[in-house]
Amino acid sequence: MGEEKARTLKRDTAILREFHDSEHSDVLVLYHHLRDGAFDAFNAAEYEAQMIRYYRAGMSMNVVAPRTIEGRNYFLVCLRHQQADKNVLCELAFLCQRQFCGISMLVKRKCAVCNALTERFCRGCNCISFCSKACQVQGWKEHKKLCKLVDAASVVVETETLQLEL
Repeated sequence: MGEEKARTLKRDTAILREFHDSEHSDVLVLYHHLRDGAFDAFNAAEYEAQMIRYYRAGMSMNVVAPRTIEGRNYFLVCLRHQQADKNVLCELAFLCQRQFCGISMLVKRKCAVCNALTERFCRGCNCISFCSKACQVQGWKEHKKLCKLVDAASVVVETETLQLEL
């Protein structure tokens, strides 16, 4: 067998800039698609469906880390696989100034239903935002599947916010 090629991660803020600048509801969550080796975005429904797929594949959320970019709030959702050898260094977490082995997604603090800026989290899972009780009720039918999978007591919700520079 040949030697493995050394790989160096480089922080590319252009990706964060493009994500930050978009106000479109289809650009709610930034993630790195490991198989394709590319960054992409989810809307709220795609994000929740992907999180459910991750849970079914043996991953679970273990950290929610607040981030800001130019005064706008985000949170980094970090998931790990039950088997440690299935967790690789996450390029998105690295871009968000965190070393993390597993899967991470950067989520805008926007309502999953109406796309309004908000500081509120779903109290059951801490991985999605709703701006009001009315929006949470409206989005609950889709969200409850994910919310019930998350063991919120085992998730570390960090309180210190890190400012990302673009």
